[in-house]
Amino acid sequence: MNDERLRDAFAELRRMETERVPPLRWPAPRRRALPRFAVAGIVLLLGTLTAVPLLRHRTPPTQSITTWRAPTDFLLETPGRELLKGTAP
Repeated sequence: MNDERLRDAFAELRRMETERVPPLRWPAPRRRALPRFAVAGIVLLLGTLTAVPLLRHRTPPTQSITTWRAPTDFLLETPGRELLKGTAP
């Protein structure tokens, strides 16, 4: 097969394929997108403005260093400790 016949065969095949393919149709643009985005933005803004004061946490009052106890102090209180505090007669 020479190049010209091969080129013509591929051109014919391409033409047959393009006839079978349906035309590409893009969806119509939506005209109501802007009001939807505006409403969503307003709802988001109002939700944020009402949620921020509710979520804001207040710091608890700090304790003095003299009243602070370590969380592991209970480990120092062993059974029979009262026997060791007393003196032998």
